[in-house]
Amino acid sequence: MKIPELYRKNNVDKDYTSIGLFRELRKRYDIAKVFYPGCYVHIAPSLVFANVTYADSFRSTYKFFDSPDTHEYIEQSKEYPDEAMLKFYQQDYNKPFIGLKDDFDLVISQYAGFVGQSVKRYLRYGGLLVCNNSHGDASMASIDPDYKLVAIYRRISDERFSISDKNMESYLIPKKGVLPTKDQLAKTMKGIAYTKSPSGYIFKKVDDKDKN
Repeated sequence: MKIPELYRKNNVDKDYTSIGLFRELRKRYDIAKVFYPGCYVHIAPSLVFANVTYADSFRSTYKFFDSPDTHEYIEQSKEYPDEAMLKFYQQDYNKPFIGLKDDFDLVISQYAGFVGQSVKRYLRYGGLLVCNNSHGDASMASIDPDYKLVAIYRRISDERFSISDKNMESYLIPKKGVLPTKDQLAKTMKGIAYTKSPSGYIFKKVDDKDKN
Protein backbone atom coordinates (compact mmCIF):
# COMPACT_ATOMS: atom_id res chain seq x y z
CA MET A 1 0.00 0.00 0.00
CA LYS A 2 1.44 3.36 -1.03
CA ILE A 3 2.12 5.71 1.89
CA PRO A 4 0.73 9.24 1.40
CA GLU A 5 3.61 11.45 0.33
CA LEU A 6 3.38 14.12 3.05
CA TYR A 7 3.04 11.54 5.81
CA ARG A 8 5.95 9.54 4.42
CA LYS A 9 8.16 12.62 4.13
CA ASN A 10 7.33 14.15 7.51
CA ASN A 11 6.94 11.06 9.69
CA VAL A 12 7.80 7.69 8.16
CA ASP A 13 11.12 8.69 6.58
CA LYS A 14 12.14 10.43 9.79
CA ASP A 15 11.35 7.28 11.78
CA TYR A 16 8.99 9.28 13.95
CA THR A 17 5.46 8.00 13.56
CA SER A 18 5.33 7.12 17.30
CA ILE A 19 3.26 4.09 16.36
CA GLY A 20 4.73 2.24 19.34
CA LEU A 21 3.40 4.87 21.73
CA PHE A 22 -0.14 4.60 20.40
CA ARG A 23 -0.04 0.82 20.61
CA GLU A 24 1.08 0.96 24.25
CA LEU A 25 -1.67 3.47 25.07
CA ARG A 26 -4.25 1.17 23.46
CA LYS A 27 -3.04 -1.82 25.49
CA ARG A 28 -2.94 0.02 28.79
CA TYR A 29 -5.97 2.34 28.73
CA ASP A 30 -9.61 2.31 27.67
CA ILE A 31 -9.46 4.74 24.75
CA ALA A 32 -12.24 5.08 22.19
CA LYS A 33 -12.20 8.74 21.08
CA VAL A 34 -8.99 10.62 20.32
CA PHE A 35 -8.38 14.33 19.66
CA TYR A 36 -5.14 15.45 18.02
CA PRO A 37 -4.80 19.24 17.66
CA GLY A 38 -1.70 20.54 15.91
CA CYS A 39 -1.35 17.25 14.05
CA TYR A 40 -0.21 18.50 10.63
CA VAL A 41 -0.28 15.22 8.61
CA HIS A 42 0.60 12.81 11.43
CA ILE A 43 -2.07 10.14 10.87
CA ALA A 44 -0.46 7.29 12.83
CA PRO A 45 -3.12 7.50 15.58
CA SER A 46 -5.74 6.41 13.02
CA LEU A 47 -3.80 3.21 12.43
CA VAL A 48 -4.30 2.26 16.09
CA PHE A 49 -7.54 4.01 17.14
CA ALA A 50 -10.76 3.86 15.16
CA ASN A 51 -12.14 7.29 16.08
CA VAL A 52 -9.73 10.21 15.75
CA THR A 53 -10.44 13.91 15.31
CA TYR A 54 -7.59 16.01 13.94
CA ALA A 55 -7.06 19.77 13.81
CA ASP A 56 -4.40 21.93 12.23
CA SER A 57 -4.22 25.48 10.92
CA PHE A 58 -1.35 24.96 8.48
CA ARG A 59 -2.40 26.05 5.01
CA SER A 60 -4.22 23.51 2.85
CA THR A 61 -3.78 20.66 5.33
CA TYR A 62 -7.43 19.79 4.71
CA LYS A 63 -6.43 18.62 1.20
CA PHE A 64 -4.34 15.86 2.75
CA PHE A 65 -7.17 14.70 5.00
CA ASP A 66 -9.71 14.91 2.17
CA SER A 67 -7.55 12.87 -0.17
CA PRO A 68 -8.88 9.40 -1.08
CA ASP A 69 -5.27 8.18 -0.92
CA THR A 70 -5.09 9.13 2.78
CA HIS A 71 -8.33 7.34 3.61
CA GLU A 72 -7.38 4.29 1.57
CA TYR A 73 -4.00 4.05 3.30
CA ILE A 74 -5.64 4.17 6.72
CA GLU A 75 -8.20 1.54 5.78
CA GLN A 76 -5.51 -0.77 4.40
CA SER A 77 -3.08 -0.24 7.30
CA LYS A 78 -5.31 0.04 10.39
CA GLU A 79 -4.84 -2.46 13.22
CA TYR A 80 -8.49 -2.85 14.23
CA PRO A 81 -11.54 -4.43 12.57
CA ASP A 82 -13.87 -1.43 12.83
CA GLU A 83 -14.27 1.17 10.12
CA ALA A 84 -11.95 4.14 10.59
CA MET A 85 -13.75 7.30 11.70
CA LEU A 86 -11.69 10.35 10.81
CA LYS A 87 -12.65 14.00 11.18
CA PHE A 88 -10.47 17.03 10.42
CA TYR A 89 -10.79 20.70 11.40
CA GLN A 90 -8.75 23.21 9.43
CA GLN A 91 -8.40 25.78 12.20
CA ASP A 92 -6.35 27.15 15.07
CA TYR A 93 -6.86 24.88 18.07
CA ASN A 94 -7.08 27.93 20.35
CA LYS A 95 -10.47 28.75 18.84
CA PRO A 96 -13.69 26.93 19.80
CA PHE A 97 -14.53 23.78 17.83
CA ILE A 98 -18.09 23.64 16.54
CA GLY A 99 -19.74 20.32 17.23
CA LEU A 100 -17.24 18.87 19.69
CA LYS A 101 -18.25 17.72 23.17
CA ASP A 102 -16.32 16.97 26.34
CA ASP A 103 -16.16 13.25 25.61
CA PHE A 104 -12.66 12.57 24.32
CA ASP A 105 -10.70 9.85 26.09
CA LEU A 106 -7.32 11.03 24.83
CA VAL A 107 -5.78 14.32 23.72
CA ILE A 108 -2.45 14.10 21.90
CA SER A 109 -0.03 17.01 22.18
CA GLN A 110 3.20 16.74 20.21
CA TYR A 111 5.39 19.78 19.46
CA ALA A 112 2.40 22.09 18.96
CA GLY A 113 2.35 24.37 22.01
CA PHE A 114 -0.11 24.43 24.88
CA VAL A 115 -2.62 22.02 23.43
CA GLY A 116 -3.54 20.65 26.85
CA GLN A 117 -4.71 24.06 27.97
CA SER A 118 -6.55 25.14 24.85
CA VAL A 119 -8.62 21.99 24.32
CA LYS A 120 -9.01 20.86 27.91
CA ARG A 121 -12.75 21.49 27.71
CA TYR A 122 -13.13 18.64 25.20
CA LEU A 123 -11.39 16.04 27.36
CA ARG A 124 -13.68 14.08 29.65
CA TYR A 125 -12.92 13.80 33.35
CA GLY A 126 -10.63 10.81 33.69
CA GLY A 127 -9.43 11.31 30.12
CA LEU A 128 -5.74 11.50 29.28
CA LEU A 129 -3.43 14.19 27.97
CA VAL A 130 -0.35 12.66 26.35
CA CYS A 131 2.31 15.29 25.82
CA ASN A 132 6.00 16.01 25.76
CA ASN A 133 7.79 19.02 27.17
CA SER A 134 9.33 20.36 23.97
CA HIS A 135 7.14 23.47 23.83
CA GLY A 136 6.22 23.47 27.49
CA ASP A 137 2.89 21.64 27.45
CA ALA A 138 3.99 19.16 30.13
CA SER A 139 5.34 22.01 32.27
CA MET A 140 2.03 23.84 31.90
CA ALA A 141 0.01 20.74 32.79
CA SER A 142 2.22 20.13 35.82
CA ILE A 143 1.03 23.37 37.46
CA ASP A 144 -2.58 23.03 36.32
CA PRO A 145 -4.82 21.62 39.11
CA ASP A 146 -7.11 20.13 36.46
CA TYR A 147 -4.37 17.65 35.54
CA LYS A 148 -2.64 14.92 37.52
CA LEU A 149 0.48 13.07 36.35
CA VAL A 150 -0.35 9.36 36.16
CA ALA A 151 2.44 7.93 34.00
CA ILE A 152 5.48 8.69 31.87
CA TYR A 153 6.60 7.15 28.61
CA ARG A 154 9.99 6.44 27.07
CA ARG A 155 10.82 6.05 23.40
CA ILE A 156 13.08 3.08 22.71
CA SER A 157 12.47 3.13 18.96
CA ASP A 158 9.61 4.19 16.74
CA GLU A 159 8.08 0.75 17.19
CA ARG A 160 8.88 0.38 20.88
CA PHE A 161 7.73 2.61 23.72
CA SER A 162 7.39 1.83 27.40
CA ILE A 163 4.89 3.33 29.85
CA SER A 164 5.43 3.42 33.61
CA ASP A 165 3.25 4.62 36.47
CA LYS A 166 5.85 3.92 39.16
CA ASN A 167 7.31 6.59 41.46
CA MET A 168 5.44 9.46 39.91
CA GLU A 169 6.50 11.71 42.77
CA SER A 170 10.06 11.61 41.42
CA TYR A 171 9.11 13.37 38.19
CA LEU A 172 8.36 17.02 37.40
CA ILE A 173 10.94 18.23 39.92
CA PRO A 174 12.59 21.42 38.58
CA LYS A 175 16.38 21.31 38.43
CA LYS A 176 16.52 24.84 39.80
CA GLY A 177 13.97 24.05 42.50
CA VAL A 178 11.51 26.70 41.36
CA LEU A 179 8.16 26.01 39.75
CA PRO A 180 7.36 28.10 36.66
CA THR A 181 4.31 30.32 36.39
CA LYS A 182 1.84 30.12 33.54
CA ASP A 183 2.91 33.57 32.38
CA GLN A 184 6.55 32.53 32.24
CA LEU A 185 5.78 29.43 30.23
CA ALA A 186 3.48 31.31 27.87
CA LYS A 187 6.21 33.85 27.22
CA THR A 188 9.04 31.40 26.53
CA MET A 189 7.02 28.56 24.91
CA LYS A 190 9.66 26.23 26.30
CA GLY A 191 9.47 23.54 28.95
CA ILE A 192 11.56 23.89 32.09
CA ALA A 193 14.39 21.48 32.92
CA TYR A 194 13.52 18.66 35.31
CA THR A 195 15.78 16.37 37.32
CA LYS A 196 14.39 13.42 35.34
CA SER A 197 13.53 13.69 31.66
CA PRO A 198 11.42 10.90 30.13
CA SER A 199 10.31 11.15 26.51
CA GLY A 200 6.88 12.32 27.56
CA TYR A 201 4.15 12.45 30.15
CA ILE A 202 0.60 11.17 30.63
CA PHE A 203 -1.74 13.36 32.65
CA LYS A 204 -5.29 12.61 33.73
CA LYS A 205 -7.97 15.30 33.78
CA VAL A 206 -9.37 15.31 37.31
CA ASP A 207 -12.51 16.72 38.87
CA ASP A 208 -12.69 18.55 42.22
CA LYS A 209 -12.93 15.40 44.37
CA ASP A 210 -9.71 14.01 42.85
CA LYS A 211 -7.67 17.18 43.37
CA ASN A 212 -7.14 16.63 47.07
